Amino acid sequence: ISSTDQRCTEDDLLIFFNERDYRSFDSTLLVESDLNDIDSEALADYRRSRREVNPDAEELRWNDSDLLQSLGCAYVHDAKLKLTIAGLVLFGKTSSLRRSLPMTRVDYIRVPGRDWIADPEHPFETIEMRSPLIRLISRARAAILDDLPVAFSLPKGQFQRQEIPLIPERVLREALVNALMHRNYRISGPVQVIRYSNRIEIRNPGHSL
Repeated sequence: ISSTDQRCTEDDLLIFFNERDYRSFDSTLLVESDLNDIDSEALADYRRSRREVNPDAEELRWNDSDLLQSLGCAYVHDAKLKLTIAGLVLFGKTSSLRRSLPMTRVDYIRVPGRDWIADPEHPFETIEMRSPLIRLISRARAAILDDLPVAFSLPKGQFQRQEIPLIPERVLREALVNALMHRNYRISGPVQVIRYSNRIEIRNPGHSL
């Protein structure tokens, strides 16, 4: 209290002890959510990816409810299964994301020229992408790659040319993954991918690692 020293009472100490059970932000429960907010195709994508890494993974045999709880994406609250913020971000339906986390999206912005010009007569184009995170990375990567200039090569001994994006696909994917995984989800704002004529800038809310 101000700059004075105060002796804790037993009730004060109980508050400190109870705060040891504090959940992290991503494990915060969304009490208005339920399993109907889950995109079944996103969950199927996770199972498919997990199977590619380890076909014998035990969680592949669990039902959706048990799988989500094992991943920290859902908890039982008042005898009902509720999603966490992580669960909604990873596997939530687009409509549910728009309702509960409206700014959790990727904005792909095309700017003519090399500089940002806030000129209403020369507007930039924006594509808003909102999907469960497990699918959003692939969707954003595909949209950007389709828009990039490509170089052509004809390897020796082959008769079909290959198209090579000027920015390597692996580099682009890594940058997108970092921007989405390390963004601050407490801040209401989208991840922005800004394409200029000579570069791409990726910005995320908060301090990127």
